[in-house]
Amino acid sequence: MSNTDDTSQQNSEQSETQPSLGSVLLAARQAAGLSLDDAAQKLFLSKAVVQQLETDTVPESANALFFKGYVKSYATLVGLDCDEMIAHFRTQYHCDGDLKSMQTFSNRSKNNTHNNYLNLITFGVVTVILMAVIAWWWQRQAMNEMPVVVEETTTVALEPSPRLPIAPMATNAAMEIETINVESTFKFKQDCWVKITDATNAVVAIGIKKAGTSIDVIGVAPLEVILGAPTAVEITYQQQILDITPYISNETATFTLPLEQ
Repeated sequence: MSNTDDTSQQNSEQSETQPSLGSVLLAARQAAGLSLDDAAQKLFLSKAVVQQLETDTVPESANALFFKGYVKSYATLVGLDCDEMIAHFRTQYHCDGDLKSMQTFSNRSKNNTHNNYLNLITFGVVTVILMAVIAWWWQRQAMNEMPVVVEETTTVALEPSPRLPIAPMATNAAMEIETINVESTFKFKQDCWVKITDATNAVVAIGIKKAGTSIDVIGVAPLEVILGAPTAVEITYQQQILDITPYISNETATFTLPLEQ
């Protein structure tokens, strides 16, 4: 017989003489003075599981990883060497392959959890970017509507420009026009809508004037004046405050400057 055959025979004889895992656990429990119920209660296991360990009847379909944990807890409870008992369990139930399988499944579960976490973060970032783009688009749409108001205001401010063609006229004609220009000051105690047009049909002032403000009006006489709140306006013409009460009707006033005598 070869040396290999001798070694196999020796291992077989040792396996036959070595007590089973269940008998070792049972003997240790009895030596510790614990009943089956006591052991099950302290290990937080059912009596059926404890009996399977002690009678070496762990089913092949059982989860090897869980039962190795049970063996470790049992060994700790009765004062046995945990590593030795787990090695005994692996040898007796041939569960090394199951352990590798469980480790692979555990790693795969961790990877899936990690991937799900990354997917959640990515979804959140994409959502934030999308909301920012939508907000930017709405803001741009609102800003595109603003130039309409600005354009109207600019047009009103530039309307007095028809007076410019007067400049090229002869010196005598220019002096004649200047002699009939009207200069006056409007002071507003309250908000008031105003429209003032001179003899050349140039609108020299228009719009709502705020309380506490004043405007100086210069234009070719006569000036046609329309006030929306005449009682809130003080008009100074040739350093005199004008009385426009006779021209007020239905809380508005329409008159010309200079006032008709």
